[in-house]
Amino acid sequence: MSLTTACSENNPISDDPPGETTPGGGEDGGNQGEPGDVEGGNGRYLVLYCSRSGNTERMAQTIQSALDCDMIEVVPETPYEDDYNSMLERAQSELAAIREGTYPSVTTTVESFEDYEIVFVGYPIWYGSMATPMQSFLHSHAELLSGKEIALFASSGSSGITTSVNEARALLPDAVFTESLLLTSSTLGDMESRIPAWLSELGAGREGNEESDITSNSIRLTLDNGTAFTATLVENSSTQALKELLAAGDLTIEMSDYANMEKVGPIGTTLPRNDERITTSAGDLILYQGNSFVIYYAPNTYNFTRLGRIDNVSEDELRAALGEGDVTVTLSLNE
Repeated sequence: MSLTTACSENNPISDDPPGETTPGGGEDGGNQGEPGDVEGGNGRYLVLYCSRSGNTERMAQTIQSALDCDMIEVVPETPYEDDYNSMLERAQSELAAIREGTYPSVTTTVESFEDYEIVFVGYPIWYGSMATPMQSFLHSHAELLSGKEIALFASSGSSGITTSVNEARALLPDAVFTESLLLTSSTLGDMESRIPAWLSELGAGREGNEESDITSNSIRLTLDNGTAFTATLVENSSTQALKELLAAGDLTIEMSDYANMEKVGPIGTTLPRNDERITTSAGDLILYQGNSFVIYYAPNTYNFTRLGRIDNVSEDELRAALGEGDVTVTLSLNE
């Protein structure tokens, strides 16, 4: 991954003026630190994005996590104003200038896209149009992106994506455009299921871990006391992503006890979610909020994602093996 980029980000505003809310009902804090550049292990894909409220950034991060690929944030040369109304005025002014052929400067450059099969391009929609930093980036990199497959993704409060797709096609007349993805304020809550489904439609996946290569739905759980269990996974995008993760190596999770009914610990990455209302029983394996692995040894009812179930174990046997305190569990594919 070859790039240069500045390191600045002001407090973000809504992605789609005059307003946008996150699924929780409040303004997303967005990225207030370093630009979100990541060098992944999968060299087939690149995620480019710009973001103000943080919604497009979260979409980009979800794609990057699913594909383990490179990710680059497009940063404007002049940081946007903290004042909301000033930002709106500037956005309108820059959009008008672009229509006259003048593009605002960005500090992000990429020297080559040659090795990438698909370039994912993400942006907020401002007044129906592609956000100006991304328009500037595409304008200045049009020749390098000639012939590349481009997958557009965008966030907005309520605006559609059609105008911005047409803008992208005009900016990159020699690129090949695939199916695009738009999440609005009413569908951002479905991000963890919509993005994996979209990637599947595009045929994009982690390098060397295509679904056809992993046929077994059995995994092994080894506790730090030496006890080992096998478990059978259900079929969904969450377990497919988990199997692809385990295909790259065993996963060790530090788990703690919660509410005398479960052991829970961080996976270290985000998996697709397929949440549903579930009443658990002893041995159920659950994905919580896309990033936590849970072993239940007692009942609980909540909305989360079912991963599978430990084979042939009773509640008493599982409680005895897991113990009362913290436990370290290593997950591996059971070939």
